Amino acid sequence: MIDLDLSDPQLAVISPQGALSEADFTGLAGAIDNHINTTDSVPALVICVDKLPYWDSIGALTRHFHFVQQHHQLVRKVAIVGDSPLLSVAPEIANRFVEATVRRFPSAKLEEAKEWARAEGDDPGRFEPIDGLPSDVIALRVVGVITADDYRDMLIPLMQEKLAQHDKLKCLLVLDDDYATFSGGAAWEDTKFDLRHMTDFSRIALVTDIGWMIKTARLFQPILPYELGIFPLAELEEAKSWIKH
Repeated sequence: MIDLDLSDPQLAVISPQGALSEADFTGLAGAIDNHINTTDSVPALVICVDKLPYWDSIGALTRHFHFVQQHHQLVRKVAIVGDSPLLSVAPEIANRFVEATVRRFPSAKLEEAKEWARAEGDDPGRFEPIDGLPSDVIALRVVGVITADDYRDMLIPLMQEKLAQHDKLKCLLVLDDDYATFSGGAAWEDTKFDLRHMTDFSRIALVTDIGWMIKTARLFQPILPYELGIFPLAELEEAKSWIKH
């Protein structure tokens, strides 16, 4: 089944659950088309996925593709909200097939996903420098939706500037309640950045309360070529002291 909330005229909040039928997609298309005709505007889509749904027949799969084909040139933005690791690659795949800009948000960031979907632009995120640390430390607070542009325009030039002054660097990253997500392009830039500069760091401090990020960091911690310190947000000052040494 598919639940649809059109109470906000700018958004169509879609919650697919369990087996999805041909009738589900027919009803969804009809409701959204009626909304477009009534309001004379096309809503952004916010798709909430607690558990990955599935099609109950080939007909349902075909109707799903038909829905995408009919609407992808009209819808400007699609926010996918959910915690499944498989969803992390969904925007990168979808962006190659649809006109809409697709971004993924964790379940706890539903309101941020809605705000992003309503906004005109696509770059509400940024790296905010944290002052008061030695010159060999790159200290950043990660805010909002981070895109590949944030890497190219801010992080990479900052890294090059620091490496011109120091042989080895340290990094302090803070991801608090204002962090939303990384876009697919940013995730790829992050991977390239890690591979290119892995040996340029002597220490990295990750400061966050995000559970999956802490678990992932601990998984790779033993094999990294630099010291990785993992700190909760309440211990930010301890992280700053640790990164100085």
